[in-house]
Amino acid sequence: MLDYLAWRFVGNGWSIKKQIRFLLLSQSFRQESRAEEAAQKTDPQNRLLSHYSVRRLEGESIRDSILAVSGRLDRTMYGPPVQPNREEPKDYRKLFQGPLDGDGRRSLYTKVTRHEGSRFLETFDFPNPTVARGNRDSTNVPPQALALLNDPFVLEQAGVWAGRLIAKNAPTPGARVEEMFRQLLGRSPDEAERERFTGLTNEIASLHKVATDKVMGSQSVWKDIAHAMFNLKEFVYVW
Repeated sequence: MLDYLAWRFVGNGWSIKKQIRFLLLSQSFRQESRAEEAAQKTDPQNRLLSHYSVRRLEGESIRDSILAVSGRLDRTMYGPPVQPNREEPKDYRKLFQGPLDGDGRRSLYTKVTRHEGSRFLETFDFPNPTVARGNRDSTNVPPQALALLNDPFVLEQAGVWAGRLIAKNAPTPGARVEEMFRQLLGRSPDEAERERFTGLTNEIASLHKVATDKVMGSQSVWKDIAHAMFNLKEFVYVW
């Protein structure tokens, strides 16, 4: 296989773009992560690539995806880096304070410092800038789930997304849940998911003591729904 890929790479004029396109459009790369029963028996560890291995997105992709869904992502190319948000900025160490959402800039433009980087990105295995690394770690640890539940950046963007949804004035909670699934996951919810999140909307409205006729315009209700959706495994993992 490597000989064939090398031959094809040379034949296409050493074009990295064409080689990547060929690999990404291959049948192996486009397989589902849900293994068939036969594959689970013959290839339980997926050494033969009988199905696609589930993997978590990098921290930068998670952050950028949250900004994109909330509508806050600034797609402007180039420009100076943005200081990361810090709990305790220290100007005398040149650890300056940056905006919580990084001005909406992609994670690529977050300034990397050896002393203290972005806490959110570091939680999701951002490489240590003081050490040379050939490969990035990919872990699945409790602080990552806690970050999605408690990080101020995630909470802020849930509120931004909620405000944008309310401004669109969907007719029913079910219709808004449909819209949220399309924006977040690129698909419609199935019937069970629609019922579950519509029921969750009613429960959260009750907790916030929001009247039934005021639910569609409640920032607190839809911020909590948006926050719950940011924590869906399908959003953070590539299936």
